[in-house]
Amino acid sequence: MRPRVVLEGVVGEVWPGGYDLADHNTATKLTSGHCWHGDSQVSAISCHAAFLATVTHEQDDNLLFITSVRDNKFYLLKRLVERCPTLLFHPHRENQLFVASASCKVYSINVEDGSVVVMEGHRGPVLGIEAGARSPVVLTYNRREVLQWSWPSMALTTRLRQHQPLPVVWAGHVWQRDELVVAYSSGSVLLWPGRNNSMEIHIEPPEGLELQFKAFAASRGGEWLVGGGLSHLLVTYCLVTRCVAQVVQLPASCTDVARPFFLPVVHPRYPQVVGIVTSGGVLNIIDFTTTTKLKTLRTQRYLIGSVSVSECSGFLAVTYDNSTTKVYPLRALFPPAGPEEVTPAAWNKEEVAFEIVEKREKEEQKEEKERERRKEVTKDLQELLDKNKWCRILLEFGSFPERYRRVIWASVLELPRNYSVFSTLLDKGIHPAYRELGDTLQLSDTGLFKALQRTLSCLAHWAPFLASVDYLPTFVFPFVKVYRTNPLLAFEVAATVIVNWCRLWFEFWPEAGVTVMNLVEQLVCEADSCLLAHLMRLGATAKCYVWPVLTSALSRVLSSSDWLVLWDHLLSSPPSLLPCVLAAFTLASRRSLLSCSDVEEVDSWVSVKKVLHKAYDIHKRKREVHALDKTFGAFTPLPAGGLPLFTIGPRPASLTTKEDEEQRLHVRKSPTTTTTPSRLPHQASPRPSSTPNPQRQEEQEEMVYVIGQRELKRQEESVSAASGGCGSDTWPPA
Repeated sequence: MRPRVVLEGVVGEVWPGGYDLADHNTATKLTSGHCWHGDSQVSAISCHAAFLATVTHEQDDNLLFITSVRDNKFYLLKRLVERCPTLLFHPHRENQLFVASASCKVYSINVEDGSVVVMEGHRGPVLGIEAGARSPVVLTYNRREVLQWSWPSMALTTRLRQHQPLPVVWAGHVWQRDELVVAYSSGSVLLWPGRNNSMEIHIEPPEGLELQFKAFAASRGGEWLVGGGLSHLLVTYCLVTRCVAQVVQLPASCTDVARPFFLPVVHPRYPQVVGIVTSGGVLNIIDFTTTTKLKTLRTQRYLIGSVSVSECSGFLAVTYDNSTTKVYPLRALFPPAGPEEVTPAAWNKEEVAFEIVEKREKEEQKEEKERERRKEVTKDLQELLDKNKWCRILLEFGSFPERYRRVIWASVLELPRNYSVFSTLLDKGIHPAYRELGDTLQLSDTGLFKALQRTLSCLAHWAPFLASVDYLPTFVFPFVKVYRTNPLLAFEVAATVIVNWCRLWFEFWPEAGVTVMNLVEQLVCEADSCLLAHLMRLGATAKCYVWPVLTSALSRVLSSSDWLVLWDHLLSSPPSLLPCVLAAFTLASRRSLLSCSDVEEVDSWVSVKKVLHKAYDIHKRKREVHALDKTFGAFTPLPAGGLPLFTIGPRPASLTTKEDEEQRLHVRKSPTTTTTPSRLPHQASPRPSSTPNPQRQEEQEEMVYVIGQRELKRQEESVSAASGGCGSDTWPPA
């Protein structure tokens, strides 16, 4: 007597009302007919006819759920002791489910009455199960062995011999010609005609093509076998002629092949369609005849985990990494067909012609229409969000409204919303420089970490130099946090800020920020010579107290709310305001800096009101004196339809030295620096006409320090006698 499983008491309604896929058979908008949210991650999924099976895991708890499409209900069929690598409904019997476990066993379960048949014989965990609709056998396999079971008795009949030491990737039975097929990681394929173990047919992999194959799939007619791996190439084997038919270059969105599968025929114009899931969690539906992309299924926030197709009921089940399972009608994955094109007799076509199409005109036309639509939307949005309007609000209230800040920033920065360009960068996957980002950056919020990693990768793919900037994650993080739910805007905001506000201190390498550091020191010196003399005595250069603030986008010294207010002003003002803000930060931290006795103690937390008030004052007074607008340039938004050529990067040492000397010479000739120290010890003075006297130079530096200490003492006495603080807190700034 077969052992039976006692059904657990977890049942319930999956969705309210009925479940009718006919209402969703539209190609104009891809919507799910069913969406099921869970608390645990889905590890395996399979669907067929009236049932959908999912296995969820959370720590040591593995649950097998069955969803009934007809009854609109779900129930917990079994609690599994071990994790389930894969499961499969038999194509011919809708209530028979094969479940593999980590203990090398496979269970054949009747999902209606709970009866179980245990299939033992593997020496390692089963990684795949294959069964044909009319096949008298079931194949189970792992990396080292392939077992054949008779159906429906489920008795072990054959263990295939393994002459090759290579790992097995896929095994199946072509019931149309009664052939066993095994594919290996090298791309070689073995066939046993008539299931005769004494006769083997070997199909060699493509010559000169080194591919690490990860997945294979056979067509439903049994004439084709496709395989791929960590490449944008798809290798097609003709099982009829026993040779490699073609090597296909997939569309740009298919960066690799994690899992291919053939869809059942549901459209008269597309008798052979293959779905390809990439390792980046993107599903591409491709016409196998012309290798053109029909549809791309992806979300900007979550990745696709696994996919299962139901032949009889015509739906596609997809799981995402946020523990969500969605069901889509297969018909919605294809373009609409006119009434005159519906010829069911043509659906049974099995033999298809295969060719590579170099120009994908349909895809280009679709992208062109999408670009035009986005241009119209952007134009309407720019008319609605006038930049001058928001600047008046900023001056009146001191900050943008919290509720509309993200929309206002996008309007002020004139973001083009180049989705097609961003999609191309996104399809390149995670950049090698940020694959181990989790080891150096500990974030408890997984969604925020993935958004940051995705944005950094897109920036590095656009500008490879940025991958070598070690402080880039710290600088980009606060912007990504603002736009965490919109990856496109997060990338465009980061790119716009880097191009406009970071040009002068990203372009010098390894002496990054020389121009900005010199300018900040000069502005501080002109405003408070005593403070600079004290810092010079401590050996605290601008790189000690300004550089960490600059590379963190000032998030290191401001609270989250103050940081947003500060960047409201920075993004609405010319880029030349940034050095004034850094100088204002130093001056606003005067009391803290003067109390420091060591360079390691230079750190402070200041009020954004005080910083902005001083920054606007410095910018107004020194804008023309130092030609700030000429030095930092005017704001330039990202172009529509593309990205600018990234010119920021390492410069020749000779050019950098020449520019540094010109900057130092300009500082020395400035009339405001004749009686105050304008350079710190790490900055070299311009070469004089005669050899300088080291003793005389040391005496001059000592005299500057003594004078600075006297002035400092006088100011401290006047401050202690006054009732006010260090500065005015008048708001808004002039």
